[in-house]
Amino acid sequence: MAIGCGLKCSKGVLLTFNLLFWLSGGVFLVVGIWIILDPTKTHLFHLTYTEDVAADLLQYLGYCLVAIGCVIFLVGFCGCCGSLYERRSVLITYFVFLFLLLCAELSVAVATLIYREDFLTGLENRLLNRFRNLYGRDSSVFTQAIDQAQYTFNCCGILSDADYVNTKWRNESVGISNRSRINVPLTCCTLANPDVEESWQHPQPKDETACQDTEVNKNQMARHKKGCLEDLEKWFKEDTTLLIGLGIGIAFFHMIGMILSIGLCRNIGDGLAQGH
Repeated sequence: MAIGCGLKCSKGVLLTFNLLFWLSGGVFLVVGIWIILDPTKTHLFHLTYTEDVAADLLQYLGYCLVAIGCVIFLVGFCGCCGSLYERRSVLITYFVFLFLLLCAELSVAVATLIYREDFLTGLENRLLNRFRNLYGRDSSVFTQAIDQAQYTFNCCGILSDADYVNTKWRNESVGISNRSRINVPLTCCTLANPDVEESWQHPQPKDETACQDTEVNKNQMARHKKGCLEDLEKWFKEDTTLLIGLGIGIAFFHMIGMILSIGLCRNIGDGLAQGH
């Protein structure tokens, strides 16, 4: 590696590393902005959070990733300057920032791993309690989250479409003027506009009459029957696994940069000792 190379070799390797380093910063920026701007992720996360964790934690995480991405670009510039001008002090600063970034990335990965288990523990009971009491009340965030999940996963309710029978929305006619026709939200129905952007906010059922029918043999082709819990858990595990892998993988990559910067510092020192 760079420790065993000459000065020119060390500089070339570290400069090449910095190009990839900037690319890793771009990855953090893209993922962070995606988390911040993607309403689907925000809504679905509202279904998983616990009382001990802020519901907008996902937004904070997105801003954190964007901040890490920006710092990576600045640190990469520092590394390039240190390499090109052979400044040991700049390379030492570069090494320190790489170490701090490594700690931040590992912290994100470890925190995600820990909180993932907290979120998944008792998720079914938390969702059912919120679902029975909060769905359909004043266009709440929870209501939007359920509608988004039902549209995204082609599901209905938490465990099945029968969950709506026990909701206050169904039994107290909350926010619905014609309760005799509405047994499940329209996002539970098979939609005629599934590919239209934000169609979960303006669903158009293929057969609303059949969808709202109480007889199973009449509504089964027009209404989603499975609950959303299984798909929600799968989504949460996949996204958090991706985030954990991203944090650990790029942290390991930055560790290589620390080794390369040490090698270049050593070679610069050897060059100075030899009078170059």
